[in-house]
This record gives sequence, structure tokens and C-alpha cells, in this order.
Amino acid sequence: MNDLLMAFEVLLAIYKDGAYSNLELNKRVNGASNQAIVTRLVYGVLQKDVQLEYYLSKVTGKRPTKTVVILLKLGMYTLTYINSIPRYAVVDSLVTICEKYGKRQLKGFVNSTLKNFDASQIALPKDKAEDLSVEASVPLWLVKAYCKQYGFDRTKEFLSVETFTKEHIRPNLKRQTLSQLKSLLDMQNIAYDESVAGGLFIDNNAYIKSLSEKGLITFQSMTSMMSAQAMEVKDGERILDMCAAPGGKSIYMSELADVAITACDIHEHRLQLIRDYINRMGGANITVQYNDGAVFNEEFVGKFDRTLCDVPCSGLGVVGKKADIYLTASFEKCQELAKLQYEILCNASRYTKKRIVYSTCTTLREENYNIVGRFVKENKEWKVVKSQQYLPDGKGQDGFFIAVLERA
Repeated sequence: MNDLLMAFEVLLAIYKDGAYSNLELNKRVNGASNQAIVTRLVYGVLQKDVQLEYYLSKVTGKRPTKTVVILLKLGMYTLTYINSIPRYAVVDSLVTICEKYGKRQLKGFVNSTLKNFDASQIALPKDKAEDLSVEASVPLWLVKAYCKQYGFDRTKEFLSVETFTKEHIRPNLKRQTLSQLKSLLDMQNIAYDESVAGGLFIDNNAYIKSLSEKGLITFQSMTSMMSAQAMEVKDGERILDMCAAPGGKSIYMSELADVAITACDIHEHRLQLIRDYINRMGGANITVQYNDGAVFNEEFVGKFDRTLCDVPCSGLGVVGKKADIYLTASFEKCQELAKLQYEILCNASRYTKKRIVYSTCTTLREENYNIVGRFVKENKEWKVVKSQQYLPDGKGQDGFFIAVLERA
């Protein structure tokens, strides 16, 4: 019961209080008897939320209270996907948790609902989009948007890929090369796969963490590296990173060439993340500065050779790593983000002499092609020299977008 109780308490904080899943899990999981199973339960329920909502609608009439909904989702997920816990123990434990959290009068309801669910075969929707929404556990509005953008078959393909669990690391290029890093891992008999960005996919362990703590490597996604590489920074240039926190792209660009970088963000705690990152990696010519990318800054006009706009976005391309994204995502929020993204890009164009890289970790054209297309239509002095939408492939590639713009 302890593991189910721990998972329930984490999920309660996420669903009811809006806690971030990774932070809440890290804060609580040390008390679990089996940390791996608690982690799997929490992320599993979040990843399958849409599917579990569908199941819930089929086994209940009037929707229960939020606490009971979370209990039932945890129970349905465990009964469906976890074989290591006896089925009777799942139901008994969740009934006990129901009483513990003051829902004693609903113990019978939880008990009968979970037993009925376990004994039933719930039919999937007949509509193709609705069926894919339930099977892939993706909100229906998003499935429909993807089908319109990519077609049904391509949408089903990338929504059905397995979650990729390996970490992506790269060497600190001021301290070692990729070949030297590979030699270190070979000596420790640590397996790795090289990525197209020049990093390595690995299973995290104590040795990898020690290399990170020493500043010999850093954890950085393949897509983050590719965004920084698209800048093609040159010695002697002045670079602006408009939405820089936690600082990985700024630091990587400082390793690729002898450049002066201004790394900006709008929150002090996020600026401190950049400073901490610089201190760990060492030797970077980076100025950390408060700046709101969506507000025009006259002091920046014409000051920079190149600007990176890795803008705030819906994050729909990285749901495999952030399982709670779908809980609050909506098309309306994407439209609001699009306004912010466009403002940031327009301001960047007034600060920049040569090149802008616009990037997101999302998969909707409303935040990607539409932003860049509108910008070059309204700003004739800029042209798109390259743009590409990447989709999750289950092999380490997230969903992300990169567009390279240059002054015509």
C-alpha cells in the first residue's frame, strides 16, 4: 500500500494544487519502498490521463469528487499496466486510502467501480480521431489539429512512438572532445549511442552524474544543441540569447566560438540558474541580464550580430519528458503563446544585424510556421533560409521546430 499511497499523494498535489510532476516526485519519492514503481505509477497516470478519463466516463455516472477521480485513475492505470501488484491488493489499498482521506462513505463506490472496471472490456470509440485520442492518450482537440496539419496516418505514427528514456549528454568542449568523452565511458564499460547533434544517448548513473558535477559534461537535449548549432556563431561576434534560462544554449555557443553572449530572462530565479550553469561549466564570456523579450529594449537596437529566440511555447513536442503538459494544454493557450512569440521575434529583428534562429519544442504550426511566415511577410528585409519541423521518433528526437532567418 505504501507505494500506491505515495503515488496518490504525488498525483493529488499535481491534479489539485498544480504542482510540477518532476519537482513533486523528487520531493516525496525518497520515502517510498520502491521508488521505481512510484515513479512509474505517477508518470503513467499522467501520460494516460486522456485514456483514463475515457474509461472513467464509461464506468461511472455522475462524476465523483476530484480526490476520488484521482484514486480511480490510479487504480485503473495500475490494473491495466502494472502486473507486479496483485489485483486484489490494488483495490484493497485504494479503498483504504479513500477512507484515510476522509471519503469513508465512498469506500463501497471505489471498491465496486474498480472491480467492475477490472472485469469489463471497454469498447473504444468508432470515430478514427476519437479512437486515436484514447489509444494514444492525447486530447481530442490536439489529435484533430494534428490530423489537419499532418494527415491521419502521419499523426498516428508519431503519436504512437514509445517514450524514449535515455538521457542526452555532451562534452564541455573547453575541457574535452567528444572522442575523449567516449574513451572515458569505454573505460567504465558504459554503453552509449551517438546522436546526430554530436552528443551521446546514455542511461544515467553515478559516474555520469560525477562527470556532470565536475563540469566535464552537461545534460543537454539533442534539439537544444541543434538550435544553438543553427546560429553558426563566429569568433568576435556579439550574440543575444533572448530566452536563455537555464543557460544551456548560451554556454554551448560560447564553446563553439570565441563570442560575447548576452543571456536574458525575466525572472531572477531563472537568471540565477544561468549563473549557476556558467559556474559549473566555467570560462564562458556570458553576461547574464534581465530583459523581457516581449518588451522592446532600445538599448539593444543593432547591438548584436546574431540572436537566438528559443521562445516560450506549449511544449507539445516534449510530452514524453513532461507528462503533465496535456493537463493544462489548450488551443486557446497556444494562440496566446503565438502572440508572445511573434512579439519576441519582432523585437529580435530590431536588435540583430545578421541572423535570427527561431525555435520551439512544439509541433503545432500555429506556434511555428505561421509565426515565421507572418514575420517575413510583414518584414521584407528578412528572409527564411531554412526551416524544419521535427516530430518525435521514439529514438531520442523530440518534437521541435527550427527556422533560420537572415537579413535580405
